[in-house]
Amino acid sequence: MLEPTQHPLTTLFTNIGRTFDGKVWQGASIMKKETDNPEFSWFEGFYSGKYAKISSVSGTTGALTLGVTGAGSSSAYIFTVGDVVKNARTGENFLVDTVASATTITVSASGRSFGTTAAATPEVGDSLFIVGNANEEGSTARNINTTRTSKETNYTQIFKRTIGLSGTDRNTRHYGGDELQRLRRVAAIEHAKDIEYAMWFGEKKSTTGANGYPKRATGGILEFINSNNAYVQDQGGPLSATDLNVFLREGFTYGNATKTLFAGGIVLQAINEIARGQIVTKTGDTSYGLEISKWISPFGTINIVHNPLFVEDYAGYAFLLDLDSFRLRPMKNRDTKLYTNVQANDADGEVDQFITEIGLERKQAARCALLKGVTD
Repeated sequence: MLEPTQHPLTTLFTNIGRTFDGKVWQGASIMKKETDNPEFSWFEGFYSGKYAKISSVSGTTGALTLGVTGAGSSSAYIFTVGDVVKNARTGENFLVDTVASATTITVSASGRSFGTTAAATPEVGDSLFIVGNANEEGSTARNINTTRTSKETNYTQIFKRTIGLSGTDRNTRHYGGDELQRLRRVAAIEHAKDIEYAMWFGEKKSTTGANGYPKRATGGILEFINSNNAYVQDQGGPLSATDLNVFLREGFTYGNATKTLFAGGIVLQAINEIARGQIVTKTGDTSYGLEISKWISPFGTINIVHNPLFVEDYAGYAFLLDLDSFRLRPMKNRDTKLYTNVQANDADGEVDQFITEIGLERKQAARCALLKGVTD
């Protein structure tokens, strides 16, 4: 591993599951899986929804027709006939009579006030929570209402980094030692940084190159969060303790109780002030080659990693990631490799090239969150 702090995301994904003997990392990463197709896929699903909001109302304390939103494009389909639903504002429980359309449910007059709280006129914006279902004795099976998995895809992207020396330069004694070895070390770091940037900021794309062959870009984390209804907090100013608590509350809504925060310098500065004395820094093999700070908050455990690539316009960014949502997908036999002497046969010199073909598997964006626009 060369300068792992320069590419912390790929360092973590490469080393999680491996062991460090003090000299080298050994074993296989659990965050990496080869693909034998440049368009790789996976399936993901969700539990059925329990929450929606009223978007339209027809009726008062008798029969109701309610438009619902907030649970996807077909929000009414989270409901099933016989569901007991609570209006959080009025406190009333009622029974779903029919699911009239993808965005509409109805309630009969006899299904109102299904409990001790009296019927009250609902309003647009009221929150509805499904609190189970009620069925009469001897009734038949309920209507089937199950969720399905969806197929998601991403692409592998071919990354290259080339170096070269003339025949004269290759045989010149340099003060700093073997110049080709130095160039290889530098190129390896830059190559890894290229991949790291793509994993954060790349956007999924497949097209045809100038020579008629496919040319692909892998979709990164920023695109994934922005296009999949994950929580995004656009701070637009300094970060207060209250603002940070809101971000963590929303970011820990789904997924694991331990998450990793990759942050730019401005965000880290604010967190250091807010959580002063509560952050513990650990290094060593359990940190996978990186310096990771741990903060145990009321919402969950946060492993904090400084990402040196988040500078300038991205210094005020922080990504709260559930690492189980991601996996590196190198193309079979196309993980990072240095190819030497790839110059033309008659060239007076040596050209070497690093090549990696890899993509990012990303699933269930709601497990993650983005904080941006933090200023000092």
